[in-house]
Amino acid sequence: MDYERIRDTAIRAAREAGQLALRSLGQPGYQQWKGPGDVLVGSVLPIQDAILNTIRADFPDHAILAEESDDDPPLDSDPLWVIDPIDGSLNFMQGIPIFSISIAFRHDGVYRVGVVYAPALNEMFHAIQGRYARLNDEPITVQQLSEGEDAYNRAIVGTDWPGEWSQRQDAFNIASLLGGQAVTLNVLGSPALGLCYVAAGRYHAYYHTALKPWDVAAASVLLAQSGGILTDILGGSWLYSTGGCIATNGIIHGWMVRATKPVLERHKKQ
Repeated sequence: MDYERIRDTAIRAAREAGQLALRSLGQPGYQQWKGPGDVLVGSVLPIQDAILNTIRADFPDHAILAEESDDDPPLDSDPLWVIDPIDGSLNFMQGIPIFSISIAFRHDGVYRVGVVYAPALNEMFHAIQGRYARLNDEPITVQQLSEGEDAYNRAIVGTDWPGEWSQRQDAFNIASLLGGQAVTLNVLGSPALGLCYVAAGRYHAYYHTALKPWDVAAASVLLAQSGGILTDILGGSWLYSTGGCIATNGIIHGWMVRATKPVLERHKKQ
């Protein structure tokens, strides 16, 4: 499998979609609420179509899982593209230029290529498994300032709030535990960018209590190649999780799990 060719297709698709997104930023068209805090805006559909058309032109036989598509292939399809046409729909709808286009490619059960593009910032995060992680043309790596308690006290942690109330309450409770030690908690609005910011050393950790595969897949490649750690919200494998995740620089991963696990396990017992 030619992963460089796949990366090139993903980058081209992301750039083309990004130009469409910038032209419709803050002009969502119709709005359909799929659930609490989860909105589909009409202008996202042409953006998704542009991505699908670019990929299908180069790889017509590949399965594609896209967030806003009714054509859902089996999750065990191989190879499989996983696409979020706009990660950060609420920001996009409101004209806030913090959103991303996320494109991942999985082969033999492993995510091999990840592309996350923030068009308003012209920041292209891209990675090939086992080779590199880059922001535009520069290598990126997680930031590990120190160890032990000092690492917690200097940590900048990102998060976003889930729409469903019980999950949001869990996120608030976790934030109250982390906020007593971390430098700050930063709500970004795009989980894919949140993970990329850990990979690029901008954040030291990012957590979310409710995510889908298209929120995480592309950024997971960047995080792994930049030296970070990604688990589910309880510290296990994220690959088969239907819930949240924790991404860190590795040094503070245990500290993050110690904050999330008691909250979520207590919630399950109630």
